[in-house]
Amino acid sequence: MVKIQPKTFYVGKNLIFLPSCHSTNDIANEIIQNKEFIDGTVILTDHQTAGRGQRGNQWESRSGQNLLMSIILKTAYLSLEKSFDLSITVAVSVLETLKSFNLPNLSIKWPNDLYINQKKTGGILIENSISGNKIRHSIVGIGINIGQVKFGNPRATSLILECPSEKINRETVVEKLCEYLELNLDLLQNNRFINIKEKYLEHLFRKDELRRFKSAEGIFDGIITGISENGHLKIISQNEEKYYNIKEIEYLFND
Repeated sequence: MVKIQPKTFYVGKNLIFLPSCHSTNDIANEIIQNKEFIDGTVILTDHQTAGRGQRGNQWESRSGQNLLMSIILKTAYLSLEKSFDLSITVAVSVLETLKSFNLPNLSIKWPNDLYINQKKTGGILIENSISGNKIRHSIVGIGINIGQVKFGNPRATSLILECPSEKINRETVVEKLCEYLELNLDLLQNNRFINIKEKYLEHLFRKDELRRFKSAEGIFDGIITGISENGHLKIISQNEEKYYNIKEIEYLFND
């Protein structure tokens, strides 16, 4: 049984641990559908049989070696047009958590993957319930590779591979993450989001670098300059600024 004691008011105070499940996001949704949920409820598991990532990809994780969690949040204070602000807030909270363990060369690959030394170590999947122009509640799924040392994807890594000298366990990571998330959610709710966005842009993967991308128009070289208000990636290519949604652009790696 996993036990955590985050220094928070509500995030992580209610913990549900499952040795195995299909997906912690699915379990969170079932909880919401079946009864009134507790804001900040955390669902943790050792193993997911159907973990999901962005673009419908499957999340690769060895049983018991990594952090697999979902957090249920009441987010009625957010309008639909501000939904990406939550994504930024969660990504920065994960980044700050990893920073607290002295991990090197951290970055956020748009929209919300966490990279160490240009390799993916974490991902976020947020699912919102919408009512009119408001977000009623959000399910925040987070996966962080902690103890796994072998991956099918050569561009994946883990905390133990990148910083073997640090003794990092899942419980400590969860506690820190709950604490940073609660602090940043408070900033988001109290109109201090600009502070969070500045950190996101400061750590945006390959920002201001000439890199190669792929879109429906083909392969091209461009420079990431930031993100739009609704979360689209801004890239300058051939002196023209273009905006891309998550399924419209692909990073190409050649190094």
